[in-house]
Order: sequence, then C-alpha cells, then structure tokens
Amino acid sequence: MKKQPMIHQVYFWLHDENDTQEFLTAAVPMLGKCKTVGRFIAGTPADTEKREVVDHSWQVSCTLFFDSLEDQLAYQKDPLHLEFIDKYSSMWKTVKVYDIAI
Repeated sequence: MKKQPMIHQVYFWLHDENDTQEFLTAAVPMLGKCKTVGRFIAGTPADTEKREVVDHSWQVSCTLFFDSLEDQLAYQKDPLHLEFIDKYSSMWKTVKVYDIAI
C-alpha cells in the first residue's frame, strides 16, 4: 500500500439534534484514540453566513489525519473504531466520509 498521507473527514447527521453535545463529547473522541490516528479534530457547524454552497445540515464532524493509507486501513479495523460503531451507530441517520490525499 502506498505511503500516502491522508485526511479522513466524517460528517454525522443525528436522529435527534438534542444528542449533539453527548455525541461530540462522549462518542467521537473515541475515534481520536485509535492507534494509527496522527491528529484528531471534532466539531459542529460554524455559525457562518447561510449560502447555497455551505452545508450546515449536519450535527457533528470529525477530521482524522493519517500518515499513510495503510494507517487508515488499520484504523477501520481498530477495536475502538469498531466499538464506536457498535455503541453509537443507532444515534446517526446518515454518515458521509470524505478521504483526501495530501
């Protein structure tokens, strides 16, 4: 597998917007603790100007940095990642992932 640094961006649309704070503080931080994650950032939509090209519809996002595609693949199988999915997947209705080669 190629030694390609990458960014893994994940956007969550929750069933209940009232769960946003719990999901942001209890759920997604688990992902940042996975062994191959180099850097982790989580947040909510910024209160920026409403424009046609800006999507404010999601509730929580996280950005994970990996040193290689291999590290990102290992993350997919990391026990903490799998526990996160098992424990919290019932809270979201939609997830979108954007992987960026850097």
